[in-house]
Amino acid sequence: MNNGWTDDVDKAVAYAADRAAEAAAEVDRDARFPSEAVAALREGNLLNAAAPVEMGGLGLNPAELVTISTRLARACGATAMVWAMHQIHLACMVRHHPESAMVKRSIDEQWLVSSVASEPGIGGDLRSSRAGVGGGEGGSHTLVKQASAVSYGAHSQGYLVTARADEGAVAGNQVSVLVSREQTTLEQTGTWNTLGMRGTCSPAFHLDMVFDQDQILPVPFRDIAARTMVPMSHLLWAAIWVGLATEAVDRAIRASRAKSRGPAVADNPNLGLAHVRLAGLKAQLTAATLAADPVLVGDEEPTLALTVELNDLKIGVSEGAVDVVRLALGVCGLAGFGEAGPYSVARIMRDVLSGPVMIGNSRLVAANSQMLLMSGGAR
Repeated sequence: MNNGWTDDVDKAVAYAADRAAEAAAEVDRDARFPSEAVAALREGNLLNAAAPVEMGGLGLNPAELVTISTRLARACGATAMVWAMHQIHLACMVRHHPESAMVKRSIDEQWLVSSVASEPGIGGDLRSSRAGVGGGEGGSHTLVKQASAVSYGAHSQGYLVTARADEGAVAGNQVSVLVSREQTTLEQTGTWNTLGMRGTCSPAFHLDMVFDQDQILPVPFRDIAARTMVPMSHLLWAAIWVGLATEAVDRAIRASRAKSRGPAVADNPNLGLAHVRLAGLKAQLTAATLAADPVLVGDEEPTLALTVELNDLKIGVSEGAVDVVRLALGVCGLAGFGEAGPYSVARIMRDVLSGPVMIGNSRLVAANSQMLLMSGGAR
């Protein structure tokens, strides 16, 4: 069942975006968690956006989730990224382990769920783990993991952890486990003082977890990643970068009008160029969202062609959005270069620069090169 977009959802998104915008400068400056915005998201049940209505969620489809990501990003990139990362995890949980009592509890209590996938020594490879699930007392399981980064880890009520299926399994034989905060001993082992996306507060952590068998998602991680996690990640991340670029262009338009002090005269052709490139990014995102829908919502299997298209989306939008914001900065001039004021794009520029390094684009380009040969060429 899909409730779809309603006036109440629209108002809740607008309210959360307003709260995010009010705190965005401070969140960025202090590299602090956007607690006000997350509280507003929780108030509107937007943390459960990707969960089915029958489980207590809003039942929104991928296109509607993309819309929310874009709108939140225009207000605060870090808030949008926190929300998007949570939705990615929630989509995996409700699709691949809907009978789980822990998943149901996470929805009822509107947990914020972090990703615990990264580890030192795996080179950013999502399909490889070093930590493995171990046996505990009374049929419970244990898992000890050193994570290179845990998304907003200190502020989460739950963690979706990727690990080897057992301590003797090969690195690619992986499972996902949903553990609660009270089942986890957290020790922060790193700092978070980044160029952009500062409010995501994602330092390194050492995690020591004890959990039950039914908290392990009953589907191999490779299937979870291919059918849900990776497609949803590429869509929602791209939506954030499009939102950041859209806000930058809007500020450039307003800055140009302010400079005219009379009839509006476009004195910088880069404004039109930025808009053209932004339109291309939006079109690419729309096309990829439509292409991924049968896999994310229906029963279709992911194909090489879809994987290539989603990788193209990530590469193209992450790099293209940087170009758009750079053009907008040139239009805004010093007013855009400053950290304060209505025409500043400084925070936006720093946030959008996260795109190319979130899963290195060179890795995706290499993967696409191989898949294009295997699939028989471009379509």
